[in-house]
Amino acid sequence: MKKILKKWNNFLTENKDLDATLDKVRDIFFGAYNTWDDEYKMLHDQKFLALHQQLKKTAMNKFADQEKIDKVIRGSDIGLSLYWTDQPTHGAGDPEAAAYVIDKKLQILESRLTDDEKVELKSGLMKSIVDSISEDRSNQMYPSTLAVSVGRINGIQVDDAYMTTNEGMGRFVIPILKSKGYYQESEGDKPIPRKKTKRKQYEPEMSIADMKAMMDKFGR
Repeated sequence: MKKILKKWNNFLTENKDLDATLDKVRDIFFGAYNTWDDEYKMLHDQKFLALHQQLKKTAMNKFADQEKIDKVIRGSDIGLSLYWTDQPTHGAGDPEAAAYVIDKKLQILESRLTDDEKVELKSGLMKSIVDSISEDRSNQMYPSTLAVSVGRINGIQVDDAYMTTNEGMGRFVIPILKSKGYYQESEGDKPIPRKKTKRKQYEPEMSIADMKAMMDKFGR
């Protein structure tokens, strides 16, 4: 019984650690930042501010509707990559600016990762996350003329929807991750089960009912 309890506690600990890593990837790399977030302040470095000034000018020249202009400026300000691209309907930037912002978000993520988390992500976990998002397509539309995948990590949809599109993945996300060693083709990729794109595989020695009873007993 002690052996089983030890394995169960190890399972809970391992998945808690994995959850924390997945949450960071979702909320920081695939995320958008509130103005009071430290990540928002880190994103707004001197180069970002200069690029954003140029984006504002482009948006005002490109779009006639003020509501549209405001939406593009607000979205780009909090790190939504779509508005940084040259996408005809929604973008007011260019490929270089979009790549800079996405790369900056990866740098911010790295500043929040432990050494062990970096190793785990570079050992196949990041590739598995990206591939899982890419494989799960839906008819959801965001914005209305841009089809995207469900884009869920750890059971929660990402904020930066463009980064989960085929275009966003192919043009920016995967090349940037490859350049930093986070996306490599190998046989050692860590699989992420499709159920929630989150849990490590675990073969219990107890029945599900017994596990639930143990969880209730120990307050898990």
